[in-house]
Amino acid sequence: MPERYTDVLSRMEFYIGTYTRGTESDGIYHLHVDDNHYQLTCVAAADNPSWLVSNGTNLVYAVSEVSDGNSSGGSVSVFQASGTAQLKLLETRQSLGDDPCHLALNDHQIIISNYTSGSVVRYTLDKTGTPGQFSKAEHHGSGPDPQRQASAHAHSSLLTPDGIIVADLGMDRLMIYDTALEPQEEIFLTAGAGPRLMAATHDHLYVICELSNTIETFRRSEKFEHLDSVSTLPDNFNDASFTAHLELSADNRFLYASNRGHDSIVVMAINDGRPQPVQWIPCGGRHPRHFTLTRDETRLMVANRDDNNITFYGRDRDSGLLKNLDQVIEVPAPVCILQV
Repeated sequence: MPERYTDVLSRMEFYIGTYTRGTESDGIYHLHVDDNHYQLTCVAAADNPSWLVSNGTNLVYAVSEVSDGNSSGGSVSVFQASGTAQLKLLETRQSLGDDPCHLALNDHQIIISNYTSGSVVRYTLDKTGTPGQFSKAEHHGSGPDPQRQASAHAHSSLLTPDGIIVADLGMDRLMIYDTALEPQEEIFLTAGAGPRLMAATHDHLYVICELSNTIETFRRSEKFEHLDSVSTLPDNFNDASFTAHLELSADNRFLYASNRGHDSIVVMAINDGRPQPVQWIPCGGRHPRHFTLTRDETRLMVANRDDNNITFYGRDRDSGLLKNLDQVIEVPAPVCILQV
């Protein structure tokens, strides 16, 4: 079947999270795209707002990925979006840990992963979306990499109907909690893998591992059964690289992942739950920390932190393949893209 792409970028709006320390960024930016024209505006001053989430309301939650060395440096802020795309700060809560790098959100709770402290914090949300009571889980462990795994490093969480799954890069483990953040189970990955982020279907769990440059596939049943391990890099690439983000297409037929070093997006087709690479495409910049599929899944946008840009790709929904649209916008140190 022929590939189908639309080169014109129709009206879309995004919030962009950035790193501000040591960069030219001032905080959170709003990006307006319409007929291949762009308007970028800083809409909220913030300190290292490296991860943004929203649950479809006019509220945006952002981490402040900072550390004071005492496991109390980071925070999460709640912003209210106005009709002019400005963000008004409503509340700030401590993340109760250092360097929070990820948020998971639903209508009644928000989960914070504190990377440096190796802890996970759950805040309940009241009817206005404001964080209230909290509970906390501390991780203790290490891995074989003395520089990256000397201690626990909670990197992300995934909300499921039964509870919360946390990927800990430092311990090479997935920690399974119930809905109240009480520990239930541990899943051990290959030593030195460095699990970073997760995506899931009803039947399968996919874990992207930063240090081993692999995606690990688990079958979800009463227990998690490891099915497969696949590299995110081409066989002929031998230089240093580290994975970052992954996303599933809505039909669960394709998985996308970013490589920092190889500086690419890998497209994987999923057959019988197992992903296999079908395309590597240069991401148009260095250090693709984050990317996102647009809601209609006709576009993929990549945040290249070290080249201060966001690049645009067309996506064929039948083949899953990407096409470089040669559209680039300059954004200071972008590390998260949230479609409004």
